[in-house]
Amino acid sequence: MAGIKTNVTERYSNGQVIISEGVVSAKAYVILSGKVRISKRSGDRAITIAILKEGDTFGEMGLFQEAVRSATASAVGETAVGVINKDDFNKMVEDCPETLRYIINLLINKLRLTTNSLASIGMQLEKAKKALDAVSNKDAKING
Repeated sequence: MAGIKTNVTERYSNGQVIISEGVVSAKAYVILSGKVRISKRSGDRAITIAILKEGDTFGEMGLFQEAVRSATASAVGETAVGVINKDDFNKMVEDCPETLRYIINLLINKLRLTTNSLASIGMQLEKAKKALDAVSNKDAKING
């Protein structure tokens, strides 16, 4: 989708949320300049899943499914994004065979599951790191 021309450009400042996890939206975005952090809530923590750069896209699931966003996207530094709305996208794919749209929806569901799995792994990694730090600090006190 990076080659798609968009009619709407939005600009965001550092840390400003572009899309929020848990909110329904029918748009996708292409990064025109800057970077975007993709994060997923896990308990009371936000786990960074990816940092995207110019030319990358995000939010594609919203073009295919009326479902809540599976992650939050926020600007890293000054960021400009092109907006791809669902109506424009549907006009582009209306000639696609039904089978292809079905396969794309299957892939979107798998992507959603993968996003959730990555967040879970990230949370487990943070817990393991804290446990190792605690053991390290205990050893330092005993040996120091």
